[in-house]
Amino acid sequence: MRTTVLLAGAGLTYVLCSAAISSEPNTEPLTLEEVAGLALEHQPNLDAYAKASDAAREAAVAESKLPDPQLKFGVQNVPVNGEGAYRLNREDMTMVAVGVMQEIVRQPVRAAAANRMQAESEQLQAERAAEARRVVRDAKLAWVDAYDAAKRASLYARMATELAAERNIALKRIPSGAAETRDLFQLDTLLAMTNDKRLATENAARKAQAQLSRWLGPSAFRPLSEELPEPRFPETKASPSGEGALIAHPQLAALRKTEDVARFEVERARAERSPNWSWELMYGKRQDDRSDLVTLQFALPLQWNRANRQDRRLAEKLALAARAQGLTRDRERELNAEFAAALADRDTAEAREREHLERLIPAARARLETARAGYAAGKLALATVWEARRGVLDAEMEHWMIRSDLLRAALRLEYLLGGQEQ
Repeated sequence: MRTTVLLAGAGLTYVLCSAAISSEPNTEPLTLEEVAGLALEHQPNLDAYAKASDAAREAAVAESKLPDPQLKFGVQNVPVNGEGAYRLNREDMTMVAVGVMQEIVRQPVRAAAANRMQAESEQLQAERAAEARRVVRDAKLAWVDAYDAAKRASLYARMATELAAERNIALKRIPSGAAETRDLFQLDTLLAMTNDKRLATENAARKAQAQLSRWLGPSAFRPLSEELPEPRFPETKASPSGEGALIAHPQLAALRKTEDVARFEVERARAERSPNWSWELMYGKRQDDRSDLVTLQFALPLQWNRANRQDRRLAEKLALAARAQGLTRDRERELNAEFAAALADRDTAEAREREHLERLIPAARARLETARAGYAAGKLALATVWEARRGVLDAEMEHWMIRSDLLRAALRLEYLLGGQEQ
């Protein structure tokens, strides 16, 4: 019995440990390369676009068919007063009738309606591609924001650690006169300011990671990778204005499909200027020995006010088609402006990074070494060393911000010229 209990307890322990291991969060570093796939996996709106496209495609088939025929039945010519009121066998024309009616929607109207729904299906597919590309861009930019804030927070933390170490050294040198009390007060102020900036950047990093969770869900809270990837700029032979380079952008493709939808609306309105018609066949059963009756009749709308109805409807659709074309041209101009701005940001960031790597950062580090040597020789004050160290931190901080800006420019160009959407 005791052995059984021990075995059961061991089995339960194994199950609980296995469940705990399987439920542990993923602690693998989250890299920029993973972001695109994770973002597309966690976007239900992309599935919504696909479902809407399927719905429009199904509607296109229905629009191409004639309306369902109508079954008609009832009584006709029933007297309502006199001795034969509400009797079916008193009047010769009283009969029970059953029939069928069919509206004939003209083939050009049906074809235009079906083409319109098919174009809408293709428009939704293009909008899905545009949304996928936008999601990838925004998710990657959110990752860069989170990385940038976390990197700056780590730099401030390093600075605070170094300042705390310097404070301990200065505190030990006060009795010997190698450091003054005012230096300690200045160092405390600088340390407090550095910790304040560290807390602010840590908060910015948390908020950036929360924004990243909009695209990645729980995966956004994995630790970020240590390295910032090198920016990869898409090859392009476009002019700085971007003319012609963005012709295949999915947003423009979606707008061109919107133009197709509007064009088929025009075709349908133009086809409806010629009226549809309908036919109706009725069989009337009369009482006693009276002969049954058959009725066949046709109906044709009288477009007596075409100028204020059908022509106005056509004018409406023509105006909407012109509007769709205008929106496409406007969006193309907007994308060209984004392209030119991204190129400007790339060129500026590249030039600034060269300046920092070749001049600013080496100069700041050389200044720090000179200040340390001067302080060790008793020729410079401790405050000079702190100022030089702050200069190094500022130069490194600015360099990381430039690298982040360079990567952002690459991601924006990737969005404009070609991304990883599916």
